[in-house]
Amino acid sequence: MLKREYCGNRPTKLRLRVLDLLVDFFVFIFRKHKNKAFILPEKVLLFNFGHLGDMLMMSYMVDIFKKKYPNVEIHIVAGSWCKNLIVNNPLYDRVFFINHYRTNRSALSLYAKFKLYINDINDFLTTHKSLHYTHSFDFRYSGYNANMLFPFLNADQKIGFGTRGMGSLLDIEYYMLPTPFHSVDQQIQSLRSLGIEQTSKNIEPIISMAVEENKNFNIIGEYYMLFPEAGTRNRMFSNNFWIFLINYLLLKRPEAKVMICGLTEYSTKLKIELEKKHPEKIIDAVGKVSIPQMVPILQKATGALTLDSFPAHIASTLTSTLCLFKEGTGLEYFPINAKPTYIIHDHKYSKNITSFRKQMKIQYIPSLDELSLPKVATLAMTELFDLK
Repeated sequence: MLKREYCGNRPTKLRLRVLDLLVDFFVFIFRKHKNKAFILPEKVLLFNFGHLGDMLMMSYMVDIFKKKYPNVEIHIVAGSWCKNLIVNNPLYDRVFFINHYRTNRSALSLYAKFKLYINDINDFLTTHKSLHYTHSFDFRYSGYNANMLFPFLNADQKIGFGTRGMGSLLDIEYYMLPTPFHSVDQQIQSLRSLGIEQTSKNIEPIISMAVEENKNFNIIGEYYMLFPEAGTRNRMFSNNFWIFLINYLLLKRPEAKVMICGLTEYSTKLKIELEKKHPEKIIDAVGKVSIPQMVPILQKATGALTLDSFPAHIASTLTSTLCLFKEGTGLEYFPINAKPTYIIHDHKYSKNITSFRKQMKIQYIPSLDELSLPKVATLAMTELFDLK
């Protein structure tokens, strides 16, 4: 059995190790050859069952790949929640959707999610009976990947990670890097056999997607964008915290406005509170701006305030961005920035990371509680947005 480091807690690692004992045995008995030789990429199938931030960072790698192999045809399989990032994106020639029941954050019941997942797989495999690929890749090394589907694909070379099990089904298997690492460095390993050498420190974050203008938000003058939501509630802050930061920002920039973006009632309530304190200064964009519309708005913004979520990743490529990473994964998912970015985090295993990318400052504090953080955050805003 190959020596693997699994990604997950102890019970998960034990379960995956037992599963792989069986998988490795059957692969040893029934599969006689693994194709590890170089094959010129002609038609490639990518899998990514992650969320928006994962998909955005993966697109940076795909951009490099397509520049090296400009004639390659790329198909992608992802959750439908990534539709805005991949449909009509020049990086991808064809898009397929499989909504993995474990990464589906919709309000459906677990049973309904699982049923949708099985139907999606059936539709996908039916479609792919007639398709042939030179390569298939799954960039996911944590969470849930597509390794179990690889035996049903007509691909000359199957590449990915065995960190979540079934690595024996791959022709070329990659392993966990020493910690701490950035997710781009982990994932881009799967392109090493094809000559891709970039790292998280020098990769260029190219936003490649269809963008739209939202004529309802043609803002004149200086404005900042506020993204107070994250994928999980424990990474978010109270209304009072954001009100404190916006009070400080508008005190220093009295002519500026603040656009609040979000999708849930949390942002709506915060917007109402901010409007009471700053009439005429708050722009309501809750539920009113799509991802394709967000790009030109961010490009014109003076700055953005974000959490450990997709907006941190896209904002830091387009404008000066403050990122508050509470109870997150630290360096592993720090944004790949192109603009000045200030990260404040509480991830103890990343506390010694003080230098990562150009135009990025990183500050570790042991706890991002709302007693100590406001002072730290206002000092960061003063430096980042030049509020002196």
